[in-house]
Amino acid sequence: MERAPKENRFEFVVTASLRARQLLAGAEPREAGEKKVTIAQREVLRRKVEKLEERE
Repeated sequence: MERAPKENRFEFVVTASLRARQLLAGAEPREAGEKKVTIAQREVLRRKVEKLEERE
């Protein structure tokens, strides 16, 4: 697997964990694989999902 981006590893971890929760809740994966956490990490690294800014 590719490595987490060095410029903002914290944001990578947060985004991947939120995506993994979505996958565990039944969201459709955009990458192949068995483990939800690995799928979520790959999706974030390959920019298939991204964090949306919160609205006020």
